[in-house]
Amino acid sequence: MRIKVNPYRCVIGDETGSDTSVFYNFPSCERLSDGSFFICARKINGLQDPAGSQVSVRYWPEEDRVEPACSPACHDMLSNPDKGIYMCHVTELSPNELIAIYPLIHTDSSKPLFSEKYDGIQPCTCRITRSHDNGHTWDLPENLAYTMPDAIIPGKIQKLADGMIGFPMEMHNLYEMPYQEPLQGRFIYSVDGGKTFDRASFFPHPEDFLAGDARCTEDSLGNLTIFFWAYDMKDMKDLKVHRTISHDSGRSFSPLEPIELKKQITSPFYIDENNFLCIYQERFSDQPGIKAMLSHDGGMTWDADSATPLFLCEGTPDGENPFAQFEQYKFGYSTLTRISQTKALATFWNTNGVTSCISVCEIWTEE
Repeated sequence: MRIKVNPYRCVIGDETGSDTSVFYNFPSCERLSDGSFFICARKINGLQDPAGSQVSVRYWPEEDRVEPACSPACHDMLSNPDKGIYMCHVTELSPNELIAIYPLIHTDSSKPLFSEKYDGIQPCTCRITRSHDNGHTWDLPENLAYTMPDAIIPGKIQKLADGMIGFPMEMHNLYEMPYQEPLQGRFIYSVDGGKTFDRASFFPHPEDFLAGDARCTEDSLGNLTIFFWAYDMKDMKDLKVHRTISHDSGRSFSPLEPIELKKQITSPFYIDENNFLCIYQERFSDQPGIKAMLSHDGGMTWDADSATPLFLCEGTPDGENPFAQFEQYKFGYSTLTRISQTKALATFWNTNGVTSCISVCEIWTEE
C-alpha cells in the first residue's frame, strides 16, 4: 500500500501573496450529497487577530471549480460586527439539511487572540445554526445548550453510524485567567437528533493535559477513533499524539493513550481492517510541513517510509509554546474529509510567502 497525492490548490485567499493584509486560517470542510465540498475559513488581518470574519466556498474537484457560498455565521457578522468568528464547522445531517457550529468571540481588539499569561483565549460563545437548502441560507443562530465557565472550542459535528450526533471539544481557559474547572476534554452530544446539545461524555486523561484539535474517524464496525494534539500545560511542551476510542458512539471513551507520533494536529482516516492513513503537522524538523503516513496496526505505530509531503516550507518556530509562537506558524489546522474508502480531500492553511491562504489536495492509497 502506498500514498498518492495531487498537488495542492488554493481555494480561499491569494496564493501569490499579492494581498499583503489578508490572512486566512482554521479551515473546515464537509462533502455534500451533490458532490461539492463546503469549505469554511477564518478571514483575519494577522494570525493573532482577535476579530476576523468567516468566509465560505463550494469546491467541485472534478471541475476544479470554486464558488462563493453563504457563510453559516452570516447573521452574527451582520448583527455583531464588533465580535470575531473563530473556526466554523459544517456537517450534513441529510441531503440539504446542514448544521454548523462556531465560536463567537467577545472581541477586545486591544489584545491578541491568545494570551501568553496562562495561554488563555479571549472569551467566546458557541453558536449553532442550521440550513435546510444545502447551505444557501442559514437560520438565526442559537447558543450551545451545554455550558461551562471555561471556553468551549468545538470540533466538527459527527453524525455516527447509529444516528448519534455529537462533537469533540477542546476546553480552554479564558484570557489571563486560570482554568475554572479541572482540565478535561469532552464529547458533547445530542439525544434528540441534533436539536439540542446538552450532554457530555469525558475523555479520561492526566492532569495538566490539553487534549486539543480533535480529529475523528469511524471504522466499519462503528467504532469512533479520535486523535488529539496533546500538550503538557505544566511544562508547556508538545507530547506524543494521543488517541481514544468509543465503542458506543460517543457515550463513553477509553483512556487517552499515546501513539508513536509527535506531530501536533494529526487527522486519522480509516481505510480497512487495521490500515489507517493520517496527515500530520511537522513543525520542528529539517523539512517542516504537512505530511501523510500509513499505519497497519490500527493507528498505534506508523510507517516512516510511507511519509509523503502535501506542503513543505522553510523555517521553524522559536519555541514549542503554540500560543506564544502562533504568529510564526506557516501552516496548520489540517484535516481529512472522506471521498471514498481509500480517498480523501486534505484541507489546511499555509503561507503564501506574505500572508496565508486555504489549500486543498486529494490524497488516496493504492496497492
